[in-house]
Amino acid sequence: MAVKRILAGEGAALHGLEAATAARAEFTACFSTRSFGDVQDLPIVSLKDDTDEMLGALIGRTLDFAPSISAVRRVAQQEGLRLSRESNGDQQPTPLTEASVQQTLSAVVSEVEALEGAELYLKVGRKVARIDV
Repeated sequence: MAVKRILAGEGAALHGLEAATAARAEFTACFSTRSFGDVQDLPIVSLKDDTDEMLGALIGRTLDFAPSISAVRRVAQQEGLRLSRESNGDQQPTPLTEASVQQTLSAVVSEVEALEGAELYLKVGRKVARIDV
């Protein structure tokens, strides 16, 4: 982990100080503090646009995070499917069950108590998408 952090900072010699600082900040966001809000270029799903699509289909087809709905079910069985609420640097993950795969995204989000001002994220194994409310 320390070597990766050093390499992220070594980009200054090749790409400049600004790029090295950005690389180090993104590395810290991804691997150290695990704050999804600091990671750039996360895929976004919208509750308004994807309200009628089942969660399994959304993950498999729209986000392309899994090859099939069956694969999404397996991730849920292995407790790798989570809905995370992030507020003030505090993250509260909620494991989603195999039954959640057959529900709509809006139904899954409504079951989880979203905190006022909290950002919502869908985590499928190691892949993460931001949920636009």
